[in-house]
Amino acid sequence: MNRNSHTTCLKRLSLSSLMAGLLCWCIVSPGYAATSCPAAGTVPPDFQWGLVAYHVNFPGYELQPEDLERMAQNGIQWIRIDFAWGRIEPEQGALFDFSYFDMLVEAAHANGIRIAGTLGNGYNTRVRPVSPLWTRKMIGPHYVAALTRYADAVVERYADDVDVWGLENELHIAFIHVLLQWREGLFPPIINREILRTLSQAVERHDPDSEIVLTISPGFPGWQRHIRESAERFRFDAVGLYSYPSFNAGAPPVGFENLVTNQIKEAHAASGGKDVMIFETGYQTPPDDPQTPEDEGTQLREQQATYIETMVRSAIDGGAKGVYFYQYLDNPDELIPREEVFGLVEPDRTPKPAWTRYGDIIEACTTPAP
Repeated sequence: MNRNSHTTCLKRLSLSSLMAGLLCWCIVSPGYAATSCPAAGTVPPDFQWGLVAYHVNFPGYELQPEDLERMAQNGIQWIRIDFAWGRIEPEQGALFDFSYFDMLVEAAHANGIRIAGTLGNGYNTRVRPVSPLWTRKMIGPHYVAALTRYADAVVERYADDVDVWGLENELHIAFIHVLLQWREGLFPPIINREILRTLSQAVERHDPDSEIVLTISPGFPGWQRHIRESAERFRFDAVGLYSYPSFNAGAPPVGFENLVTNQIKEAHAASGGKDVMIFETGYQTPPDDPQTPEDEGTQLREQQATYIETMVRSAIDGGAKGVYFYQYLDNPDELIPREEVFGLVEPDRTPKPAWTRYGDIIEACTTPAP
């Protein structure tokens, strides 16, 4: 065999090996594996495929237009953003600053993403700075008056841009938030009821055609009663469950389907037949300095991806009208380590397996059968 023939043979062999290797990689690679819709039942055409995208006023959570492009490319159709009072009115009585949210709303719409806005989240400490820090020492009536001014301004400005308004953030378990140092203190029940009514009325005044969601955590006793009593006091159109069946780090990402289904059914019944959605759910991955074996990092990331699939199945088969995963970004700005690592992507926007899995599931569940 002459040199040219030998070279040609090597090239053919190398090309054949490359093609065989590429074919094998495509078959076993998670990014190329065929994903089917995990739901047993029919997926509603208007199911809300959502993501919690901006919820605490920390720099690490700030979004740019390219983030919204990335979400749209992955199939995300809805985002939940907190219209953080502390960012809009950092100094009491000052002119409202809507610049960040104007940009965010414009970028969402440019990418075909709809918005579910949280209104009036009362987290007001440096651990969870959503409402202004100047609200920490306010008595109830003064707080409600300031809240009314903020809520009216926000809803009026974004009435044409927001399709869903969530009221507060699990106000029925405010005492837990105080223990976690997310809220400075507790208001009496009569003030809490007035807070929710005030927010609902702001939406009714300025955006009556939008959907109002009562946010609730079903993991604490009395949540059904809170829904029933709220239905008698102010308008809301749907119940938004904050469901975390795998709350502890490393908890199994499967086996909770019946629990979630029952939560949805109980919320539907307690509200008098209103729609129910999983308004927030998530699964944490390892912290930056894990205290576990090195392979635990890979394991928890894979379990987060499995959790996405299990929760989608639970939500759809349970009759929910949407699911919002907490959250888009990991964030080292968080002061509580477990809160740093719920993201589906890293702070530098590197996707975790759960990000890809969610996109694949959305595509599988929304693609018409041939």
